[in-house]
Amino acid sequence: MNVLEWVNPAPRKATADGSHLALGRWAVTGGDGTATAVAALRDGLAALDAPGDAATPLVPLRVDVEQGRGLPPEGYALTVSVGDGVRVTGADPAGAFYGAQTLLALACAPCERHRLCLPAAEVRDWPELPTRGTIEGFYGRPWSHADRLAHLRFSARHKLNTYVYAPKDDPYHRERWREPYPEADLARLAELAGEAAARHVRFVFALSPGLSMVYGDPAERSALRAKAAQVWDAGVREFALLFDDIPPELPHDRDRALFGASPAAVASAHAAVCRDFAETFLAARGAERPLTMVPTDYAGTGRTPYRDRLADELPPDVLVWWTGRDVVVGAVTADEIRAAAASYGHRVTLWDNFPVNDFDPHRVFLGPLKGRATGLDAVPLAGITANPMVEAAASQLALATVADYAWHPAGYDQAAAHRRAVRLTRGAAELEPLIAVCSSWPPSADQSPALSALCATTLDERGPLRPALDRLREELGRLAGLPADVPGRLGAELRPWVAAGRDMAAAGLAALDLLAATEAGDAARERYALDLRAALARAGRHEANVLRGVVPPFARAVLERAGGA
Repeated sequence: MNVLEWVNPAPRKATADGSHLALGRWAVTGGDGTATAVAALRDGLAALDAPGDAATPLVPLRVDVEQGRGLPPEGYALTVSVGDGVRVTGADPAGAFYGAQTLLALACAPCERHRLCLPAAEVRDWPELPTRGTIEGFYGRPWSHADRLAHLRFSARHKLNTYVYAPKDDPYHRERWREPYPEADLARLAELAGEAAARHVRFVFALSPGLSMVYGDPAERSALRAKAAQVWDAGVREFALLFDDIPPELPHDRDRALFGASPAAVASAHAAVCRDFAETFLAARGAERPLTMVPTDYAGTGRTPYRDRLADELPPDVLVWWTGRDVVVGAVTADEIRAAAASYGHRVTLWDNFPVNDFDPHRVFLGPLKGRATGLDAVPLAGITANPMVEAAASQLALATVADYAWHPAGYDQAAAHRRAVRLTRGAAELEPLIAVCSSWPPSADQSPALSALCATTLDERGPLRPALDRLREELGRLAGLPADVPGRLGAELRPWVAAGRDMAAAGLAALDLLAATEAGDAARERYALDLRAALARAGRHEANVLRGVVPPFARAVLERAGGA
């Protein structure tokens, strides 16, 4: 296996000559701007438990930041030489940190000759999209504090540079936006902001005041600034205002009197709040990053009165979040991005509702990002933030592929990215049969095109040779044999789907038994039919949805062929 397959995102330019540098002892040194990279290397290598002793040669690892070497922002160069040691050079501190992450990933690649080593390699790498990250923006149970800390560590490993805090069911984010956070909650936000900064992840705090805000009331705007000031004092330095999923008209008389009653009036109100916040809060504090906002009209590509007004009145440096031609989409094209940006009059960031499952919490989406434009030259896209599932650990399988796409869209290979995600996620290898049948996208697509095709072909096959039937039995057998208790966070989160998958596969196998008995004229086919109905009943008792649109229709067709036995 190519050792570079252990690095995600896939490096743009990388070579390895097959030789290895044994890593028993090392000395990490760094220049100005490399503190986070040096700390990451020291902590990460120490955790790998190197086998060296005093007699083991000392390997020098040097980290520097050097501007002007032709590397774009966040880029890095990495050299691992058997004779000269290791050199990481970043275009900036973030680039140096990302070079350190690539080095740690290479150290985890298997090596037959040494317990711990580095492959001799040359890497030159940089990202294309300036914003690459996630937005915890779903409805339902928010992630726990431990989930978020783990997610920030995951983000750093995969070179995602943004995490947006926007859980719909955090009452202080949305319904009770005016109220300050209780002390314990504020302390957790402060810890998250500090952890993110140490890992070169921008922690963006979002507020959703639109359910109740009187936009033109100076006291309401003051309350918005006061809430933001509380989290600013806790260490947050980047903010977003969200006006999604609220009525498309102004509900308050005072706002209608100020902004009017036309279809575009609400856009004037949102632009005014954003302008006030940007000028009197962010600019007054010297914030380095611009405000990002979600419009009420956040999906689609055409011009509307709301968007026309927003284009005229929203400050030019404010970024606009947009979900695609619809709220949840299977594809996003370059032309759609251009049209959307033109309709808003601003650069857009894709709020990608992938792999979010709040609209169908009985399903999990464990496959790769699909259908996103790869040719983004001259496309006004500021970046991508993916909206994950309620299941934080399980989301990592999909989010790792988002990281790969966002780093280098033109080089994105969804199948290769997904293989790396499975390889790099603890517990995923044991759950691969489940992952395979939970990898379709968009949600309206067939849950498993491969198994559906095998089911259809199996019903059409005749004669002694039945390759589709044999393959279907093999695949269902793998699913039925899933281990019931995979250790770790991934196994714990997916346990309901493992149980559902095992029982659904058992129903599919029972259908194959009945099919064989029917075609053989077996007098015991009535017993096989009873077994199948019992298996379908067991599978149907699960709330978790695994192959519910694939196996039961196949089983019903088999029962019908058996003459309703």
